[in-house]
Amino acid sequence: MLGPEPLSWRIGRSAQNDLVIEDPSLSRHHARLEFRDGKVLVEDLGSLNGTLVNGQRIQGVHPVKPGDELMLGTVSLSLGEEPTGTAIMSAVHIEKAPKEDLSSGTMVFRAAELRSGSYGAVHAENQAKRWLDALAMVSDLTLELVQDVATDILLDHLMERLFQFFEPDRSVVMLKDAAGELQPVVVRTNEFLQGKAINLSQTLVDAAMVRREALLVNNAFDDPRTSAAASIVRSGMATIMVTPLEHEGQVIGLIYMDAKAYRTPFTEDDLRLVTALAHIAAAKIRTARLVEEVQKKKAMDQELAMARQIQQKLLPEKDPIVVGWELYGSNEASRQVSGDPFGYWARPDGKMYVAIADVSGKGMGPGLMMAAFTAYMNAWAEIMLPPAELATRISAALGLHTAKNRFITAIFVLVDPQSGTIQFTNAGHNPGLLLKADGREEELGSHGLPLAMLTGSPYGQDERTLEVGDVLALYTDGITEAQNPAGVDFDTVGIRNAVLAHRGKPLPIVGEQLHHALDRHTRGAPLADDRTLVLVRRT
Repeated sequence: MLGPEPLSWRIGRSAQNDLVIEDPSLSRHHARLEFRDGKVLVEDLGSLNGTLVNGQRIQGVHPVKPGDELMLGTVSLSLGEEPTGTAIMSAVHIEKAPKEDLSSGTMVFRAAELRSGSYGAVHAENQAKRWLDALAMVSDLTLELVQDVATDILLDHLMERLFQFFEPDRSVVMLKDAAGELQPVVVRTNEFLQGKAINLSQTLVDAAMVRREALLVNNAFDDPRTSAAASIVRSGMATIMVTPLEHEGQVIGLIYMDAKAYRTPFTEDDLRLVTALAHIAAAKIRTARLVEEVQKKKAMDQELAMARQIQQKLLPEKDPIVVGWELYGSNEASRQVSGDPFGYWARPDGKMYVAIADVSGKGMGPGLMMAAFTAYMNAWAEIMLPPAELATRISAALGLHTAKNRFITAIFVLVDPQSGTIQFTNAGHNPGLLLKADGREEELGSHGLPLAMLTGSPYGQDERTLEVGDVLALYTDGITEAQNPAGVDFDTVGIRNAVLAHRGKPLPIVGEQLHHALDRHTRGAPLADDRTLVLVRRT
């Protein structure tokens, strides 16, 4: 059963909802009402007949205020005006003050020892009824810990039970956020203090968060030595408990409770109970966070695997067969998504573009740019542009939708199978390596900046003739910059040696042997970058 201030109500026809309305116009799980950060929000859960706020159908989460009319299907709900006495969330601040001395009325315990029962004695018999109630509270909350209860709901229930049991004036649960900063997640105050800020002493916070201590402060303002503990005195609270939310040495937050002098001071056993429950709650929260992280990682891995499958479809399924020529291409991604596109694009005049590229960076962004590069090549291959003009057009197109820190290096090669000539443009890429059958070799250098870096700038191009037995090697720097344990690059020397050692064999075998040589060089170390290779030989 939810407390008087539940964080969330799910509404629909199903008995699994918090608010069940058996009306056929409602979906089984129709909408959700939430109280978050002092605001009321409504969310449509994909219902068939929709959720309307003041006559307007909403999508996703929508804020609502007193007086708004909600329509769930044909069921009308009205958000009434806030009645007097409705809880108002109090702001919580940690006073960034110099370290304060604590009073002689302060009892400091190691939280782990307090949980183990190393301190104190069992309450007297006249307290038996109260501690039977405490046992019932622990039992109820423990059941929630083993069930699939959301962390925020669990903490809300925990604080509600503690507030009812100890009857403090104020209580707070604070958790570390992603940046490691403490943030209040549940705040309870009595009706006279609602909406008033709660200022926590940095001394108390450090004790719980840094030293993993549970503190019991009683009659702080009666002790002459507490003049240094100004923030505690200013609070006007006569009895205070603070304990870490800690599990297996990891502190993820704290629980704080205080009350004024008219309340009987908190006791050591009070602190023991709160500390034990805080430990159990911390275990639940840590487990829930780990499960959430695993689920997020699993979902991301599935998305990346799907992206890789889609991307593989953009690469050639097999090398084309061209009379008088042999072609080979391979791509090894350092991550699940590669940023090294390559391919072959036949033209209507019988010539063929061979291109290889390398997108700056790693991950999904470069993978999307790879897809864009391939799409432009597919679209413009039939226009039969010279390589230099093709590079200029693609650079301009990519530059329209690319961040300034993203660019693509590429080599465009236009092969004429009949004459044996190649025309090529190098857009800031690693030099192509032309290995002649007579033993000569040449590097095909750059004709301009990488694509999308400075759109509008023209590119140059050159022409060569490949004789029978000549091999053109195109590659990305994931191959040449692969290092051995001594930090030595594979470099173009490694490519040349592998090609020359097996040049009489079919190109797939040459490529396979080149990759074997690369693995031997790196001692099988994981890929630091994508490795893409294209070999072209006139036969």
